Amino acid sequence: MGKRILSMFITVAMMAMLFAACQADTPAAGAGDSSAPVELTAVFSINPEVVIENNPIFAIIEEKLNIKLIVEAPPQSGYGERVRMMVATGDMPDLLHYGADIFATQWAEEGLLLDVTELIANYPNLSANVTMEQFGDCIFLPDGRIYGVPRPNSYDKWGFLINKKWLDNLGLEPPRTIDEFIEVCRAFTFDDPTGTGAVTFGASLHGNQTSLDSGIWHLQNDFLSMAFNISSWHHGMPDVDGSAQLRPLKSGYADYMQLVRALYEEGIIDREFVTHSANENQEKFAMQRVGIIGASEGNYIPNIIERFGLELDDYIFMPPLVRSLEDRPQYAMPPSCWMAYYVNANTTPERQDAALRLLDFANSEEGFVLLQMGIQGVHYNSYDIVNRTVDRAPEQLAARERATSNNFAMANAFEGRPPLQGGATPEQIAKWQVEAGFADSVTTKVYFGFTKMLDRIGVEFPDEVMTLNSLEVRYITGEVQLPALLDYISNTYAPRTAAIAQELADFMAANPARFVD
Repeated sequence: MGKRILSMFITVAMMAMLFAACQADTPAAGAGDSSAPVELTAVFSINPEVVIENNPIFAIIEEKLNIKLIVEAPPQSGYGERVRMMVATGDMPDLLHYGADIFATQWAEEGLLLDVTELIANYPNLSANVTMEQFGDCIFLPDGRIYGVPRPNSYDKWGFLINKKWLDNLGLEPPRTIDEFIEVCRAFTFDDPTGTGAVTFGASLHGNQTSLDSGIWHLQNDFLSMAFNISSWHHGMPDVDGSAQLRPLKSGYADYMQLVRALYEEGIIDREFVTHSANENQEKFAMQRVGIIGASEGNYIPNIIERFGLELDDYIFMPPLVRSLEDRPQYAMPPSCWMAYYVNANTTPERQDAALRLLDFANSEEGFVLLQMGIQGVHYNSYDIVNRTVDRAPEQLAARERATSNNFAMANAFEGRPPLQGGATPEQIAKWQVEAGFADSVTTKVYFGFTKMLDRIGVEFPDEVMTLNSLEVRYITGEVQLPALLDYISNTYAPRTAAIAQELADFMAANPARFVD
C-alpha cells in the first residue's frame, strides 16, 4: 500500500508542471454562450436556511455561465446516506458533493466518476486555487488518476473560547494546562461566575462525531485531546513517541478517557454533550450556561461571537491545552479539504463541461466572493479580499444566509485563506490579531498527509466501530469500567483493524509528519 500511495503522489507531482502554466483569471470555458442554458443536476450539502427556489445566486450563475442549476439539498443529518443511495440506484446527478472515502473509491473503480486528470488544465482557476496536495485526496486507484475536485479549505486550527467576564468575576486567568482547566471548570461550576446564582458548567464538549472509530470525538474537543497527542478527525497526528497509531491505541488514550470521565462524574462539564446532535455546545455558551467551548482560531469571531451577538471583549481565544507548562500546544495540520465534487462520467460532455466550468468559477476570485459573501448591495456593503473583512448590517447577514453559505460555496478558501479572518470590524480584527497571534506564537504546527486508508475502518468493520462507540460513551457516563473498554480494544478492535493500522504506519513512515514552531 505504501508504494502505491507513493506512486500516486509522484503522478500528482508530475502534473504540477502542466498546472503551473495556468493563469487564475482566465475566463471559464463556455462563458458568454448565448444559446439555451445547460441544465445541470446537482446534489449539494447546503445549510437548511438557504432557500433554493428563486435563489438569486443561482440566477447570477445562469447569467454568467449559461448554466441552469437544478439542485437537490438533502437534510445534512442524512446527506451522505442520500448520496450513496442515489449512486447505488443509478440516479446519480451530473455533479455531486461528497467525501473522498471508500465509497468514492468504489465509484471510481466502477467508472462512475469522471477522470479529470488532463481536464483540469482547461479550467485554470481549479489548478490555481486547489493545491497538488489537495488534489491528492481524489486519487483513489493505483493508476494515480484524479477523479474529483476537492473543495479547498484553509487550515483550521482549533483552540478554545473562554468567558472573560467569568474569569474576571472570580479573579482567575485563562487556563494553559489540564490541571488549570480542571480548576477553572470547578470555579465556573460551583462559585457562581455570573453572580446571579444561575446553574452553570465549566465547559461543554461536542458529541456529534460518528465517523471512523468513535462517537464522542470532534474537532471542537481538540483543545483538550491534543494534550494527549490525539486529534479527533486528523488521524495522522503522531503519537508522543512519533509513531503512527490508531486513536484507541495511542499511548494517551486511556488517560484522556479517564480525564473526560472524571470531568463528567464531578459534574464540572455539561453532561448533555454526549447527546448533542449539532452545535448545542455553542448555543449553551452564548446563553451563559457554560464558560468554555472549543473554537476555530480563524472563525471564532464570525461563527460564534458575531453569530450569537456576543460582546467582543467578554471572550478570549486560547490555544490548545497542555499537560505541563514545559510542553508546547500543538495544532494538527493535514492538507485541508471540505469533501470533494464529482462529475458523472456517464452524463453528456456538455454537462460535464458545465460542471467543471461551475467549479472553475467557484474557485475564481469573483466566484469565491459571490458564493461566500452573496451579492454586493444586498448581502453586504463592501468586502476587502486582501484583509478578508466585510462591511454588512445584521439584516444583510440574515439575507445572505437565505441565499448562500460556506456549505454551498464550492471553495472554502481562496489562495489558501478563508473568506473572513478575524471578523468584520476593525475592533474584531484587532482583537483577533492579538489572540490568534499569541496562539500561533506558542503553538507547534504538525503537518502530515491524508490518511485515507483509515476511511475503510467504518466500512469494513461497522460492528466493531459501533461497539467501540457504545463502550466509549458508556464508559464516560459510568455504565462500564475502563478494563472492559480496553479489553475490547486490545482483543477485538486492534486485531481486526491490524492490516489497516499497518498501512497507516507504512504511509507515515514514508511521509513523516513535519513539526513547525
